[in-house]
Amino acid sequence: MALLLISRGSFSGGVFIAQCLSEMTGWRCLTREDLVAAVNAHGELATRITESIETAVQDYGKFTALRRPYKILTLMALLDYAMQGDVAYFGYSGHLLLQGIPHALRVRILAPVDRRVALLKDREELSEDQARERIRQVDEDRRRWTRFMYGRSLRDPELFDLSINLDHVSFNTACSILMHTARQEEFTSTEQSLEVLRNRHTAARVLAALVIDPRTSEIAIDAVAKGGQVVLTGAYLEDSVHDVVLEIAAAVPEVTDVQYQEGYAESFDMMA
Repeated sequence: MALLLISRGSFSGGVFIAQCLSEMTGWRCLTREDLVAAVNAHGELATRITESIETAVQDYGKFTALRRPYKILTLMALLDYAMQGDVAYFGYSGHLLLQGIPHALRVRILAPVDRRVALLKDREELSEDQARERIRQVDEDRRRWTRFMYGRSLRDPELFDLSINLDHVSFNTACSILMHTARQEEFTSTEQSLEVLRNRHTAARVLAALVIDPRTSEIAIDAVAKGGQVVLTGAYLEDSVHDVVLEIAAAVPEVTDVQYQEGYAESFDMMA
């Protein structure tokens, strides 16, 4: 089962590579918009947090309150797709959101500014100056987004298994590189790596259920799953709230047993 987490620059030709990859392999190619749509099914949360980042410096508390549920619901959406079969996700921080899956291939796609400008000019009929300013602004927005969401830099090469510079590499060649790399032994799924994926998916579904329910949406709780057994970690809870948390978690289909322990919950605040 292939799982590619591709961080692409704005207007760098990711749509052409995704189309090629889909045609050559039959893999499902997702974009950030696919995940946003899934998250927006739960109260337009993605829209609200995207708007809030513009005023994050002035209203950081509001942004922080939205960050945790957004990341949990986005993680669940990405894992939902990953559980269905071969997936290539073309976004810009999927490699930070979904860590720890042994067979996941983390890729950075780069393109020279002149090539990106040419693509944007053709697509939206802009002048060269307009295209350059648009790209500059989008790049800055993505840099700020990643810094606020994960506390990491998109340009850190240590976060990727593979980087492809489209300066001298065609879209078709990039597509072939991705396809062949994903089929190498170290990125081939095993029963052990699929078990990790299943456990992460179960934990994400539990956290999502707790976030969606208004009775528990503001409680900072972490979840770890293993074969249907889930351990929740969070602050001390009154008996009535404790019972509600266990009830919600136990109702997730894959869950067979739930335990709650007091402790520190990182709560996705700065977790990648």
